[in-house]
Amino acid sequence: MKRSCELMNTIKSLTIIILLTILFGCSGETKLTNSILNKKPVFNLMIHSVGTRYDVLLNGVMIYDDASGNGQITTSLPINHWMRAGENSLELVIYPDDEGIPINEKSEVNAEIYVHNDEMEEHQYRIGGFNFKGLGHIPESDLLGYRLEAELFKHSEEGEVLAQNVEITEDTFFEGVVEYKQTFTIPNNLPLWAFFNSDAIPHDPDLSEDDFWAISAELRDHLKEIQDKIIAGDIDEVMPLFDERNEELDKAFYYSSGVMEAKLRDSFEVDFLRLNMLEIEGQDVAYVSEKNLKLASLLRDGRGPAMVGNFKNSQGSIGFPIMFRKQNGKWIITR
Repeated sequence: MKRSCELMNTIKSLTIIILLTILFGCSGETKLTNSILNKKPVFNLMIHSVGTRYDVLLNGVMIYDDASGNGQITTSLPINHWMRAGENSLELVIYPDDEGIPINEKSEVNAEIYVHNDEMEEHQYRIGGFNFKGLGHIPESDLLGYRLEAELFKHSEEGEVLAQNVEITEDTFFEGVVEYKQTFTIPNNLPLWAFFNSDAIPHDPDLSEDDFWAISAELRDHLKEIQDKIIAGDIDEVMPLFDERNEELDKAFYYSSGVMEAKLRDSFEVDFLRLNMLEIEGQDVAYVSEKNLKLASLLRDGRGPAMVGNFKNSQGSIGFPIMFRKQNGKWIITR
């Protein structure tokens, strides 16, 4: 009889647990189902700045930088192709004008992640970010973590979107530099982009001079071959090298398959005819790794893309940024 009672109690307990799981599980699922995060989310990085130099990184990738700090900047950048479902990190690095000098008290940098449903840009929701001011920097209350519910993105202790406390590091590159980093858990239905699972690549400052120029030459020769073929009109030979880049960008921004390939082909066919392309040679171009050690570029003079051309009949130029990842020892164009 005692065993029978114990068995009945166990069955009742399991029944209650199952009912509670169904009840709360369905509730959470319904919230996410109704959320734009589970539809066609479009993430944007909104930037407004004045009076200081800074970098903005997303998942360890340089998304935007202002190397001069002159003037005022207001811009919005699409970032779906750098985001993933789950954990994402946003970093803001503020530089003084020179080592040991205080950051300009009148400076301001806002770098914030917003999301809207595709083709419904009028309904933007803020997920988080940094509001930096030279005088006082970021208030302590804005450094604390929080949760947001996933439908209207209001603060909620049981929210599905989680923002961790902001991490602060000082005097990293040189005295006076301040770095802020915040990690977000954002459930969404974006695919996992290939670079997240790529092989680790060398951190360029850690390379010996010989190794640095060897890896620079490897990417330089690869990029030079691509540029030479485009100039020669052999575009069909190079387009397959951009397959991953084109396919992932189509998915990131809900284009029909082939849209980004067509846009890139058009640029190669039309823009190259209007340009005098700069030679990709020697030590004019060099290897630069991203902070996440998953992506690398070949840059000219440490900043602009290696593949760039000046207009033949007017002032100005067009650059063609290309980013590589590495898989099983092979460099792959991914962005």
